[in-house]
Order: sequence, then structure tokens, then C-alpha cells
Amino acid sequence: MAFSRAWSDARVLEAAVVTHCLFESVVRCTERPNMHSHKQPTQQCTSSSFSHAWPFRERGPMHGKSMGGKGEPGKHASQPPAAAGYAASVPAGQPWPGGMGMPAAGQPGQMPVGGNGFGREAALAGQAQGKAQGKGHDFDSEDDECSDDCSSDCCQKEEQHFADVCYSLVGYDRDALVELECVEDNFAEVKDPLDRQLLKPPGDDVLKEMKRCVEENAKFLKLMVETDEDACHFSQIPDGHQVEDRNSSKARTVLRQFVRDWAEEGAKERQSQYGCLLSALHKYVPLKGRERNPPKVAAPGCGLSRLPFEIAAHGYSAQGNEFSYHMLQGSKWVLNGTSGIKTHTIYPFIFNLENRRTSTAQLRGVKIPDVCPSEVLCPGRPADFSMCAGEFVDVYKDQIKEWDAMLTCFFLDTAKNVFLYIRVIADIVKPGGLWANIGPLLYHYAEQPDAISIELSWEEVRPAISKYFDFKEEELRYAYYTTNEQGLFHTRYKCIYFAAVRNNTPTDGFSHPVF
Repeated sequence: MAFSRAWSDARVLEAAVVTHCLFESVVRCTERPNMHSHKQPTQQCTSSSFSHAWPFRERGPMHGKSMGGKGEPGKHASQPPAAAGYAASVPAGQPWPGGMGMPAAGQPGQMPVGGNGFGREAALAGQAQGKAQGKGHDFDSEDDECSDDCSSDCCQKEEQHFADVCYSLVGYDRDALVELECVEDNFAEVKDPLDRQLLKPPGDDVLKEMKRCVEENAKFLKLMVETDEDACHFSQIPDGHQVEDRNSSKARTVLRQFVRDWAEEGAKERQSQYGCLLSALHKYVPLKGRERNPPKVAAPGCGLSRLPFEIAAHGYSAQGNEFSYHMLQGSKWVLNGTSGIKTHTIYPFIFNLENRRTSTAQLRGVKIPDVCPSEVLCPGRPADFSMCAGEFVDVYKDQIKEWDAMLTCFFLDTAKNVFLYIRVIADIVKPGGLWANIGPLLYHYAEQPDAISIELSWEEVRPAISKYFDFKEEELRYAYYTTNEQGLFHTRYKCIYFAAVRNNTPTDGFSHPVF
């Protein structure tokens, strides 16, 4: 067992205040007028949910932007679309009934049933209310201590962190253009006459194209902020604000993640990993006979939400969970802000100048999304699909025996203490339910200074899982992650794949919450 303290940028994680509560967005169908003809209304998928207090307000068509607005309580769904109503507050630790939105200023603790935000302020307000009712998190973790006396400070930290994420997306072009200047300067530093004869620099044409690609990426990343009613007031970077390097890096990671999750190019990666998980789901938690009340399946650490989307597309009740605000912003856009396929072109490899086959390989564009979620999930009966933001353990630890299956992809090693993940998953999966997993044991926090990281071998992890789950399938599988398929260098992981069924052994013991 090794205890190390360092940050790993292998995949995206947030090193900031944790969102300690659950708020979800349910994809459903609503009637909307066809904006291009005089035909009868067509079906459009929106992000909404059941309100504990007031009926739905419908949302209008989503042509690449958020249509959620500042709704009024008590309005009915039959009224014209364009705004979101508000639902009652919900204590921390309970599912939010609202959609992917947050209340306007002056609406503490309420959750919109429309819009496409993730309800950060509402969640934090509900957190404080849940604490007062004795139902909230006790905030005793070593990383994120919070109490009634400091709840306001926690909210401010959370708000500032979200603002920093938005500024990193909006400020992508600043960082990228500086790097582009460095590329040009580096070639200019080759001054030896013989070297100059051998060197074929990028040239003005290629550099101009690289700048154009940067500008297109910048437009796309800004779109994720400007069209989100939660984030749009962070669409201008304040004077003097410096985007942190780690946030700039994560903004670029979002582009690569879109290739993996929402482009045709990522289909092989997805099939090699999501495919085996979905096959196990159908095998051990069959849908037949349960179509009207489908099994509930959670997919924590889902990045840009493609895995839970696929689960829902297969007819199951699906919920994705993600901790990174960068990934959540991307998820909100692709789930709520798309109206067709291949509507945007991004250039995720623009600064991958190493391991190229050709001098212009970095200029290759990738069209996204390869599918439109609303077109897949809405025909016929609306799919039961939601997204939940927050740290996995804190969000799910009280949902005892509520889930029929847990599908984890490149997730198990995001734990600082893997025993904590195992115990929580054993708690929340019903007896007879499935845990299917694929991923390495890279351990994200293995090199982060001042962080606890318990790095165990599979030989040590497996007995802890087998105490509560009976292994049905287990093997090593090779997998790639956000790979440039046309590059000359690929990182291949040797992953643990298993499918295990929850037995009747009750969980025991206690893991210190180190998240």
C-alpha cells in the first residue's frame, strides 16, 4: 500500500470545493411549434423534471443555445414555451426535482424545472436547509470543512470556482494565441544557415490556419458559457484575472473528450469500453418485462455523459454523475443545446505538434455531435435520463439499495481511498444488482502534493469487492483514452474488466471521507 501526494492530469478532476449535493436534469419530450413550417407541432427533447411545488413550464426550441429563462411559479405547461418555472427547495442528499438550471438571484433554495444549468446556488442553499433539518452532510471531511457558520463562505468559494472554470473556457483563445506565438518564435530561433536549409518552417499559410482553428475552438468553448443561463454572467473575464494553468489545460481536455464521447472518431474507443459494460447490463439486469418501470442505472465519473446517454438509449433509467465543472458545462451543451448532428467543428489537436505524420495534421477538424440526444431519446416514450453534479460518495452515500446497476468506466482509480468507493457502491446497489467496471488503476491523486492517495494493486482491491459482490466475469482488456487516431503515438491501458452481482452480505466498517 502506497501513500503518495501528487496531482495527475491523466484525466480531468477538480481540485476545488466539492459540490456536496445532488441536483439532476431529466430529459423529457415536450410539444413545440415547428419553426420552419406550418405543420403540426413536433417533438423536441428538453431538460426538465417533476416539480414538488408547481407544474411544468415548457421550453422553446433549442437551436444551439439555452432557451431556459426566469419563469414564474404556478404557470402551466400549456402556456407558450420560453421560460422555466421553479420547484420547491430540496434538502441536501435528496434528488433535486428540477431541471438543469439554477434560480435567479433572490430565489435561494429553489430549483428551476427548465433551463439547462446544474443548480449550483440552489444546491448550496438546499444544503444549508438540509443541514438545519438534520439531513445534510456533516461537512467533516479534511478537504472541505463546512458548517452553518461558514455556509456563506462555502457558497462564495463554490461560485468563485465555477467562475474560474467559465473564465478558462472563455479565455481559451488568450492562452492558445500565446502558445501559437511561441511556436512561431521557436522556428524563428533556428538561425544556423545549414539548419535553415534543412528546416521547413510552418510558414505563414499554416500559421494562419492554426490561428483560424484556435478562433473556432474559442467560439465553441465560449458558446458553452454564453448560452448557459447559469454561466452567461461569467462570459467576460474581469480585468486583471489570470486563468490558472490547470484550468487552461482542462479547457483543452474538454475538446479531446468531445472526440471520445461525441464524435464518430471516438466510436472505437466507446465500443471497446462502453460496449462491454452495456452487454453486461443486458445480461445480468435484463430489461425484458420491465420496460414500463426500467431498472435504475448509475454511471459515476461519466465525463461528457455519453455512457449514461447510451444506457438511456437502451431503455434503462439512467443517471450520470460528474465532479468536474469543465465536463459538466460540456454535458449541458451537448444534452440541451444541440438540435442536429455534426453542427460544430472543433480542432482538438491544434497544439499536438509532436508525433505527426504530416505538416498539417494538427489542422484536422472533428465534427460533433455524432448523434443528437433529443432525436435519439425522445421518439415514442421519453427516456428517463438525468445528470447529477457532485462528488460521488457525498452524493450517493445515503441512497441505500436504490440502484439496480452501477456502470463505471475509468472511474475506480479516481478515489483517494478506493475502499470508500467500494463500500458506497455496495450500499447503494440492490442485492442481485450489477456492478460492471472497466479501467486501469492509475490513481489520479498519486502525485498530488498534500493529498492522501491510497494506491492498491488489483490483488488487494479484488477481495474488498468480492466481499460484497460475486464475480461473474473478469479479464484484462486493452483500452485507449482520448487518443488521436491519426497520430504516431498512442497510450494503451491494460484495464481491469469485471461484471459482479451484489450478494446479501451487509456492508460493515468505516472509511474516513478523504474526498
